[in-house]
Amino acid sequence: MQENIPKDKREYIMNELMKKGFIVHKSNEMLLLETEESGASELNVYLTSEDNLWIENVDKQKTELLFFQTGKSLYKRVDHMIYSRQKDNKWKLYLIEMKSCVGEKTWQDVKGKFRASYLLGLAIAGMLELSISETVMYTTFEKVLLKPPETMPSARRLPSGRNMVRMEDEWNGGRLCLNFGERVPFVHIPIQMNRINDMLVGSLEELRKAE
Repeated sequence: MQENIPKDKREYIMNELMKKGFIVHKSNEMLLLETEESGASELNVYLTSEDNLWIENVDKQKTELLFFQTGKSLYKRVDHMIYSRQKDNKWKLYLIEMKSCVGEKTWQDVKGKFRASYLLGLAIAGMLELSISETVMYTTFEKVLLKPPETMPSARRLPSGRNMVRMEDEWNGGRLCLNFGERVPFVHIPIQMNRINDMLVGSLEELRKAE
């Protein structure tokens, strides 16, 4: 199955029309960094595909889409975005946010980043004519606390008459849905990080799991 866009056209858009280094080619192994002092992290990524496009530090790039409304987290971005070529020239989109500690407020903020970054990811994919077959969202973390304290049983009760999902279920990947006028489901995979000296270190090992 052939792609609709010639490779040289995509390369021209990436290299001549976009900012230098905004998107770079990567093989199946890459090292993702978060340099914020409060949560400095290293994530080793191993993918099955040898053909990947990586946008590093998306949150620090100038990616504002100024026609978006304000006040809805639509100008927030995840840390890293990867497009990975799959079979039949489809592409898998990885959205990766790197955190040290995740609580209730942080998780709401992360979901806002996922929603805005998903729209951005689709926009860039449209420019490059990448056909997205799947989007997976990852959050790296050292500590997570999403459950209300045992001394607050009322906090565990969901409002009557509303189809609510517990944050623990969203976090654990089974029921993460983002609001686009309808609840759109996504796979979310938390990645446990280990602290080595002052650095959080972990891995996303798609390649090794597939072997």
